[in-house]
Amino acid sequence: MKKRIIIGTVISISMCFIFIIANLYIDYNLRKYSVYYAHNMEHKKGTHPEMAMALENMDVIYKPNKKNIRYRDDGGFIIYNTFSDSERVIIKYGVSEEKSRYIFYDVVDKDYFFDEAFRLEYGYDSSTGLDEIDIKTVDQDALYKDIYKNFGFIVEANVNRKPRINLQKEFNKKYYKRFN
Repeated sequence: MKKRIIIGTVISISMCFIFIIANLYIDYNLRKYSVYYAHNMEHKKGTHPEMAMALENMDVIYKPNKKNIRYRDDGGFIIYNTFSDSERVIIKYGVSEEKSRYIFYDVVDKDYFFDEAFRLEYGYDSSTGLDEIDIKTVDQDALYKDIYKNFGFIVEANVNRKPRINLQKEFNKKYYKRFN
């Protein structure tokens, strides 16, 4: 009788341990290959899931070493692309009010703020004393091209990194509403 209790306890603990490890792996896989999954997911026009996932999961995705690029993580992720002492562009990811927030600072002192789907929400022109920019006047295609020109290498470095265990369906369940 005592042996059955010990064997039952060992089996129960083993099953719990396997369940915990499996869930941790799934979460890690979804984050590490998030750019690949985002690239292969249907999404609404105007959203940029690859860039959002790259910035959001910077701690686990591949970050290529590149000249003039500096990565920083202090509660969020910041990437600097420096051209000279006075000229650099910055893209930043952070969580505010329990929502994802992305910010792009360009070389002409304009700050652009994006929502969790990486859609432009609003902007400020710091050269004129932080006047809010009417986003209807912003050429959003040109803005996104500028962002990808400076930081698209991160997406490119991760978009073709295929996972050993493809969890595309689980990724789609988790993020479909966010990007559609």
